[in-house]
Amino acid sequence: MNKHTRKARLLATAAAFVLAGAAQAGTIGAASLDDVTLGGSATAYWSDALNYYGSNPGSDASSFAAAFASYGGSAWNLMGTAQGNSFTVANSAFNYSFSKDAGNKSGTWSITNLGLAQVVLDLAFSMHTGDAGTAFLFDNQAIGAGQTLQGSWKIEWLNNADNIPNFSNMNLFSRDLSGGAGAGGGGGAAAAVPEPTTWALLLAGLCCMGLVLKRQPTRVKKNA
Repeated sequence: MNKHTRKARLLATAAAFVLAGAAQAGTIGAASLDDVTLGGSATAYWSDALNYYGSNPGSDASSFAAAFASYGGSAWNLMGTAQGNSFTVANSAFNYSFSKDAGNKSGTWSITNLGLAQVVLDLAFSMHTGDAGTAFLFDNQAIGAGQTLQGSWKIEWLNNADNIPNFSNMNLFSRDLSGGAGAGGGGGAAAAVPEPTTWALLLAGLCCMGLVLKRQPTRVKKNA
């Protein structure tokens, strides 16, 4: 093989990789905020933002960190990875579940706060398919002490053949934790928010103090 033939083949191979990479991206298709929910199905429980990426993200947050930068300031921390119907835990302060339907394009998930205090944090549900993926942000998500939030997910973006791809894996990230321990990310402890019963007891106590003060006789100062 002469030098010119070798060079031509190398160029052809390089061009093939470039074209393959470009074709791999697919398109965002009909992906929308309601593709991933947490806590319910109404609009209030939809994700707050999404970012489509035409690559394999791996287990880091580089594929969506810039897109979600305006929602928080600290670094993202991996909480766990879903593969098939199983979830590998990277943060034991929470419990998780993940399942997919028979069609391999939708399913359910949940997260449980195992701590004794409410936490507020950002969550990024980064889902990968064969040739692309999309990350969904839940900004300032509150999870009560011992509370389990149930959610759903579905894939609506398209692969390079204009078909909805099959699920491959999902990485769950967190940042900006406040109010508890364990989820990583910056932020100090959040101020405690009294429960409704606490407010009721406080109000009752103030009423009792008012009645006691009202019933005390008024002392008149005598003139010397």
